[in-house]
Amino acid sequence: MAKITQIILEDKVKRSSYLIKDNEEFILLDPGAKHHLPKLLEELNKITDIKNISYIIIQSNDYLNITSLETLMESGFSGVVIVNETGFPHLRQSFDFSLKTIADIDYKLELKSGEILEFITTPFLPFPECFSTYLTKANILFSGHLFSSGSLEEKTQENLINGINGFHEAIMPSVEFIRHSLQKLKSLKLKQIYPRLGYSLEKEDITTVFSAVSKYDFYNTKQVFLKKNQKNVSFNYEAILNHMLKWLESRYHPTEILEVFKDSEIQLEQFANLEIASSQIKGYRLWNYFFETIFTKKGTNWLALLEPIVKKYNSLYNINLPAIYTSKFIQQEKAIQSLSANNTLLGERLIDLQKKVTETTDKLLRCPITNLYNQRFMIEHLINNLDKPLVVDETRGLMAIQIDNLVKINKKYGPTKGDETLRNLVYILNKTKGDLTILFKQNGPGIFIYKQSTTDDEIKTFLARLNKNISDSDVFAEPITLAVSIVKIDELNPEYPTKERVNQLIELALTRLERAKQKGNGQVLDKETDVNTYIEGIILLVDEDETYQNLMIKIFKRINYDVIIAKDIYEAYEILENKKIDCIISEINLSKLDGFRFKQKLNDDISYKSIPFIIASHHKSLDAVIRANLLDVDLVLKKPIIPEELIGHIKRIKDKRVRL
Repeated sequence: MAKITQIILEDKVKRSSYLIKDNEEFILLDPGAKHHLPKLLEELNKITDIKNISYIIIQSNDYLNITSLETLMESGFSGVVIVNETGFPHLRQSFDFSLKTIADIDYKLELKSGEILEFITTPFLPFPECFSTYLTKANILFSGHLFSSGSLEEKTQENLINGINGFHEAIMPSVEFIRHSLQKLKSLKLKQIYPRLGYSLEKEDITTVFSAVSKYDFYNTKQVFLKKNQKNVSFNYEAILNHMLKWLESRYHPTEILEVFKDSEIQLEQFANLEIASSQIKGYRLWNYFFETIFTKKGTNWLALLEPIVKKYNSLYNINLPAIYTSKFIQQEKAIQSLSANNTLLGERLIDLQKKVTETTDKLLRCPITNLYNQRFMIEHLINNLDKPLVVDETRGLMAIQIDNLVKINKKYGPTKGDETLRNLVYILNKTKGDLTILFKQNGPGIFIYKQSTTDDEIKTFLARLNKNISDSDVFAEPITLAVSIVKIDELNPEYPTKERVNQLIELALTRLERAKQKGNGQVLDKETDVNTYIEGIILLVDEDETYQNLMIKIFKRINYDVIIAKDIYEAYEILENKKIDCIISEINLSKLDGFRFKQKLNDDISYKSIPFIIASHHKSLDAVIRANLLDVDLVLKKPIIPEELIGHIKRIKDKRVRL
C-alpha cells in the first residue's frame, strides 16, 4: 500500500508538496518554487535520497511549481518529470532532463507494484491545463489548487467549506469550471483528498464538501474591480458583462446572442465563450447600454433572466442597477402586463396549458443540444413521405454523418466543448443545405441529412461544399473531419412495406457509417464504394484467456461480426475511445479491475453506459447475477458458453437498434 508524506513548504498558507512511497519507488508531487527547496530537501532527506525519486509530477506549471527543478537536478534527481502539454515546450527548452506529458503516457502511470496513478484534467483550475492525480488502489486524490483553503483557526467542516469556497472565489475563473471537474471526480470512490494548500479532506467530509462547493456560485471577484481605494471604486464592467453573456449562453445559442448585438456599439467575439471584443463605450455607460440593447431586441424576458445575477452584483459589490431596471418605462410595462393578465387570466391559463403541452411534446421530439428533431421524429416523417411521387431522374437520399474526432475533443476540452462542436456543425450544415434538405439528430452523436429530392451529382456537390465550409470555418476548437454514409431509396427492397423500408434505410445508413469510420478519417461510403467491407458490427471482448478469445472470434465470424480483444479494462477504454462498439463481452475475473468494476465505470460515463454488456464467466453464481442486475448488465452466461445462445442475444440487440 502506498504511503503518503505531506511536506509543508509554507506554514502560513499550508502550501504542501507530497511524497508517495510505493514499495521501493518514490514519486514527488508539486515540489514548489526555488525558495521552498531548503525545507523540501530537509524533509526529503529524512526519508530517502533525492537520487531515489523516480518521478516528479507537476500538476500545474506556474512559477511556484517549476523553479525548483534545476536545483533538484543538481541535487541528484535523474528520474522522469511528468507535466501537462502546455508546460512541456518551456520545460523542454529550459531544462535537460527526461520529460513526459500526461498525454504521452495515456493519462496514467503504472508503478512496479501494480498501483496506477490516473491523471484527471481539471482545466482552468486555475490554469488552462491543470490536472489532478488519483491513486487508484488507495483511492486518494491529489487535487492541486482544487479544494485548497489556506490556514484556518479551527478545522471544522463549516470552516473548511468556507475556506475552500473563499479560496476558489479568489483564484478560479468561475464555479462552472469547478462543477465540470467535480462531475469527473464524483465517480471515484475517494477516501482522502490532498490539495496543494490547506487541509486534507477525509472520507466523511468529501460528499458534503462536493455539494457545498458545487452550489457556491461565483464569477471571480478579482475581475469585478479595476481599482479600489478608500474613496473610490472603479468597476470592471466589461468583465462583469462577460459573466452576463456566459449566463445567457447557458440558455440560448451563441448565434442568437450575437444577433442581438449585431450593428450595436458592442462587438462580441467567440472565444471559449462569448465575450466583449471591443466597444467605444466604457464604464457605467457601457453597463447601461448593454441592458438597453437587450431590452430593445428581446424585451423584458431576457432582462428578467439576468435580473437575479444583476441584483447579486448590486448586493455584493454595491454596483448600481442598470437604469433600465428602475426606469418608469419598465414599471409602466409591468403594470400594463399585470392589468392585462388580470383581465384575461382564464384565457391565459388555457393558452399556458396548451403551450406547456406543445413545449413538452417539442422537448420529447427535439435534441436539447442541437435543437434538431430527433431520430424518432425522422422515422415518422419518412413513413409519411418516402413513397410520395418523385421528379423523373431524381431520387431520395439519406446521409448519416459523424465527427471523426468528437471523442478526442470531448476528452481534451470537456463535454461542453463537444456539444458546442455539434452545434457549430449544425450551423454550417444549415448554411450549406438546400430547401429540400432536412436535418435530424441521430440517437448517437451523429446527424442524419435527408434529401427529399436529389441526384447523384447534387449529393457530391453538397458534400464538397460542406467540407469546404468546414475547412474555411474558425468556429471549431480544432479542425474536424466527417465520416459520411449515403443511401438512396433505389437500394431498398421494393417488396417491403413502407415501415420495413424505412427500417432498412436507417439501418443501412448507420452500418455503412460505421464502416466509413473504420476505414479512417474523412471517409465517404455509398453503394459503389462500400464493397468488401461488410460487417454487422463490432464486439469488444475483455478476457485474458487466449483459447476463449480464439473461440469467440470464430463464433462471431460466422455472423459477420468483428471481435476486438482487450486483456484488461485499460486496453478496453482505449478501444472504446477509438471504435464504435456494438456490444461488450467481459469476464468477471481480470488481473487489474474485475468485470463488474468495469461495468460500474462505464455506467458513470454517458458515452458508454448504454452499450450492451454481457458477462461470460466460469464463476456464474446467485451473487454474481444479483450484482449484475444492480449494474444493468444485459446477460450473464456461464462458460463454456452455448454459441447459439450468445449469437441469438447479439442478433436481438441489433434488431432493436432502429425497430419502429
